[in-house]
Amino acid sequence: MSPSRPKVAVLVNMLAPSRIPVYAGLSAHFDLLVLHGGTESNRDSWHGLESALPNAQITQAWGWQIPIARSVKGQVFDKQYMHITPGYIFHLLRFRPYAVISNEMGLRTLIALAYGTIFHKPVWVWWGGTTHTEHKIGFLKKSLRKLISRWGTRWISYGHSSTEYLRTLGIPHERVLQIQNAVDEQRFTQAAEPAQQLQPRPVLLYVGQFIARKGVELLLNAAAAVQAQGHEFSLLLVGSGPDKPILEQRIRDLALRNVSFQSSLPPDRMPPIYSAADVLVFPTLEDPWGLVVNEAMLSGLPVLCSKYAGCAEELLPADSIFDPRNSEEFASKLRQAVSGHLPKPDLSRLKTMSQVVDQLIRDLDTRMSGPFRSLPATSTELPIQR
Repeated sequence: MSPSRPKVAVLVNMLAPSRIPVYAGLSAHFDLLVLHGGTESNRDSWHGLESALPNAQITQAWGWQIPIARSVKGQVFDKQYMHITPGYIFHLLRFRPYAVISNEMGLRTLIALAYGTIFHKPVWVWWGGTTHTEHKIGFLKKSLRKLISRWGTRWISYGHSSTEYLRTLGIPHERVLQIQNAVDEQRFTQAAEPAQQLQPRPVLLYVGQFIARKGVELLLNAAAAVQAQGHEFSLLLVGSGPDKPILEQRIRDLALRNVSFQSSLPPDRMPPIYSAADVLVFPTLEDPWGLVVNEAMLSGLPVLCSKYAGCAEELLPADSIFDPRNSEEFASKLRQAVSGHLPKPDLSRLKTMSQVVDQLIRDLDTRMSGPFRSLPATSTELPIQR
């Protein structure tokens, strides 16, 4: 192993497109292994990402993906997957990383912490949950969170909302590296030809899964209320998921006009979609962050965002945040969006991807002992421009 290229392993449940630039940045400084458990069936646009990381080792560890339907008041609220991946153990022992980053607070992180304890290697727990996303977790998850919070010594948080949650677990602020969930800004700040010309204007855009957790049905209800008051606009729904037939039926029941669907697309095909829209509406009922908000802001779109998104207060002013469970407030905010009265995006609130990677490299470097303390940091503190 070259002293200038220490081994670092990143443990994730699956390769996500938004993280590819992060891993690419880390692989420029470290001998990087990304271990994952495979692609979930509900992520139909997340395939073929390995080729985007030629300088990293990408390995699918052996294990199982167990689908779990989460219900609220007898209705399916979310469909998730539990990753049981004992294969991480074999690959860690074979690779022998000098440091490990684990992106969750469950079995995968227990494996990472055990490796770090046995071999005296530093372990970072990368976490995005908020006080809202965690307030109804069950006994097993609470027990795991408590164990890991006492065992782990270094943390990486998605942003302020996840740092706040970590503080409730008793984790000292000085142990938390607060970055920001970011996207590749270069992809979205470049001018793109609109994917389609929808009428009437404005075009309100939703991007995400079609599941109850995302609040899309509440968006339809609010849109129908605003149309009933005489406002004209188009609604573009981009995504996929099991609730699409339910949403289509709801559109018919509400006699909602000017609604279009578009199948989910990988990030590199999204700029023309944002160019075709005038406002992003993100009505989620529960989200650790909400990267579509970053993408829309970078694309120049005003954003109307649910207060239940982890990114809301960090990225947006109060005038752009609402409670989707409050039907009157939702309709009122949607009228503001249709009338062009939402604040323009403030890009100074966003960190660039290079700034995020720089933070990660600096924190890894300064906490690894021996010859690896001399790694150069990236030199990017560039503002986002449009």
